[in-house]
Amino acid sequence: MIKEFVSYELALEIKQLGFDEPCFAVYENKKWFLVEVKNEMSYESCLKLDVFPAPTFSQCFRWFREKYNILATVYSNASGYLYEWSDNVGGTNRGWSDYEGPNDSGVWDTYEEAELACLEKLIEIVKEKK
Repeated sequence: MIKEFVSYELALEIKQLGFDEPCFAVYENKKWFLVEVKNEMSYESCLKLDVFPAPTFSQCFRWFREKYNILATVYSNASGYLYEWSDNVGGTNRGWSDYEGPNDSGVWDTYEEAELACLEKLIEIVKEKK
């Protein structure tokens, strides 16, 4: 189940961009906890203890779409997996992975690798806008 959640480092970066959605899990001291396992505390009480959200990949992509109007897609072609992003309204294409992945074809070998690279790119895009 932990594979559904972004890493501590990415969660921290997304938090610094303003992510404050309720999550099923939190990070504390770089460790991941399900909220109900963490001493049966509520999400809100966890956040008061200097703990921050551990969002799922799905939550992150939704948050970028809703907050920053960026729609991202991870897909495959004959060479592997790649991604692109666009404006949510009107679908104006703003960029794609541009074959910068690690395999011989310039894409990623797994969906998860491309998904992670895409999320890192969205963070970079938002940081540049600020």
